[in-house]
Amino acid sequence: MTDPATNGFRRLRFADGDGSAYSDIFEAEYHGSDFASDTYATDDTRYEYTVVGDDDLTLRTMRAEGGRRGGVIGAREDHVVFWLTRGRLEMHFPDRTRVVEPGSPYIASASEEYRFESDGTVYNGVHIADSFLRTVGRDLGYRLPDGPLLFDQQDEVIARREPLRHLIGELGPALVDDRVVGPMRTALNRRLAIVVLDTFPIRNRGDDVPVANRLRDAIRYVEQHAAERPAVSDIAAACGLSQRGLQDVFARTLDSTPHRFLREHRLDRARSELLRAGDDRGPGADGVAVVARRWGFTNPGRFATAYRERFGEDPAATLRTSLSARPDSGRSSWRVRRAVAFIEQHADEDLSLQDIADAAGVLPRRLQQLFRAERGESPMACARAIHAAAGRNAADGTRETA
Repeated sequence: MTDPATNGFRRLRFADGDGSAYSDIFEAEYHGSDFASDTYATDDTRYEYTVVGDDDLTLRTMRAEGGRRGGVIGAREDHVVFWLTRGRLEMHFPDRTRVVEPGSPYIASASEEYRFESDGTVYNGVHIADSFLRTVGRDLGYRLPDGPLLFDQQDEVIARREPLRHLIGELGPALVDDRVVGPMRTALNRRLAIVVLDTFPIRNRGDDVPVANRLRDAIRYVEQHAAERPAVSDIAAACGLSQRGLQDVFARTLDSTPHRFLREHRLDRARSELLRAGDDRGPGADGVAVVARRWGFTNPGRFATAYRERFGEDPAATLRTSLSARPDSGRSSWRVRRAVAFIEQHADEDLSLQDIADAAGVLPRRLQQLFRAERGESPMACARAIHAAAGRNAADGTRETA
């Protein structure tokens, strides 16, 4: 374990192999053992926990392999937003139990105590001080409750856009740089805090509607009416914001404008149809021009240019690849073949979607699209099937080809 810096910035690391006890994590970060009770990690657990940041905001990672961990986490001074990329976590609150698995972010409000149990988890999180979050909220003019600041989870329509994770990816290099301190670090911390306030609904606000709900309604309206190319004023009216308010929320959370977001969503929908052309019932089989018109692109040349800028290939190339991957052709794209080969080579490992996507050289969402279009299943479903087959083969001493 390293020592915190005196200026508030700190970089800490706890690991089973360097003499740190599991309880040291909680005692060092929360100034005593009262914060966490009954915490444990079984002897076969191998873990590494890192903390980088200052008193307002820290980035954290936990990589645990084998064994189990658990304990009771009391009320604390910071709110925690985290993602699991591997493993499973059970959180038991006084009034509910939540099972967290890889995928969407989860927020644990500062004032809520819970008991947790986990095994084999890889965790990435952001801890934001309650006092800092309230200051940012007041600066934005948010109506905050007088009592505890409690959050609901993100709506799925926002969660699948991953606004906070994308922002962390952008700011990460600066946030872990110990030379970035003072006003510069505070400015970065504020950007993350604003996205949390914009995308996680705040409870107990009376008749006030959280910005997160208005953003959800705006995105949902775009998704439902994209082919009609609604005006920004229509989107703003649908979610109860002014046009200026809508522009501000999209800029803060999605680093986009409503107009650009609508355009990119139309391109995404057109691509989805082209990827499904290999299915006899797929609308992409109608051809590029028909698909483009269906999503409001009336100029073929401009559509092709915008499509190429967003996806790195011509729409006609997407269509050819999709048609060549039809089940009756016996062919699949080289990225899917590379992904399946990687899964087979690592059949005895607990792979994440990101692991498979990295091996295929494509973003996770794109890989999921390819697998659905070409194999009728997700990458993780394919990995589970190959892993199960490998387990059966090991049990009976045979070797089968997937």
